[in-house]
Amino acid sequence: MLEMKDLLVQSADKVILDRVSLSLAEGESLSIVGESGSGKSTLLKMLLGLPLRGLTVTEGSITFEGQEIHPQDHRIYLPFVGREVAWISQHASLSFNNRRKIKKHYQDLVKNQGQQAANLRPLEECLEMVGLLPEKVVNKYPFELSGGMMQLVGVALALASKPKLLLADEPTSALDVLSKMKLLDLLSKLHQEEKMAILFVTHDISVAEHLAQKVVVMKEGQIVESGPAHQVLRHPEQAYTQKLLKAVPKLAAFREGGQL
Repeated sequence: MLEMKDLLVQSADKVILDRVSLSLAEGESLSIVGESGSGKSTLLKMLLGLPLRGLTVTEGSITFEGQEIHPQDHRIYLPFVGREVAWISQHASLSFNNRRKIKKHYQDLVKNQGQQAANLRPLEECLEMVGLLPEKVVNKYPFELSGGMMQLVGVALALASKPKLLLADEPTSALDVLSKMKLLDLLSKLHQEEKMAILFVTHDISVAEHLAQKVVVMKEGQIVESGPAHQVLRHPEQAYTQKLLKAVPKLAAFREGGQL
């Protein structure tokens, strides 16, 4: 479904992505983990066709469902986004217009879908999927909702189009532990039942442990370790991966400890 080969991205004085290669099959889930500055978010921006300000793509290629995409050509990739490809931002609230109610944002999504609008999930269904009560959300303005609620609204709208591929940047960072677990359970369910492929970046290995089939560990623009999630997360070979594992509490501990 998605393949990236030998991506080399540079600023004036630094290599941001150093010949990064990875692939994602249809219905597969992959997590890219690493600390801030590892290149995770730059990789997602390339997939979304977002501007790479101050950066230059000097080598490499991206292929989505057999079509090669130039990383800096919006005209090719953007038609996929919002239809076959959905996006969850780390700060979903920044993607909303505070002067428009939540239901208006959904109506905008319907318009952008064109002939595909009939396939959209109803707004109420989307909100219920992420644990929100529609009657308390649809007529609200974004500024009237908490940051955590807006993050869930962003997820709800992303899932409305029943995407083949979901891209997510730290999707649980604004959520409390309970909401985090519920969201991960939902994404896992959609991944299994609807064969939705998921590619997400996170510094939180506990999130990757819950959702990913494959894990890629990045440091300073390079892939330092990759493989099946159970192998990378339970038997890491690299010292950097071992360090990340020691620094992050396991979600399972919350379950066992009764805090959920």
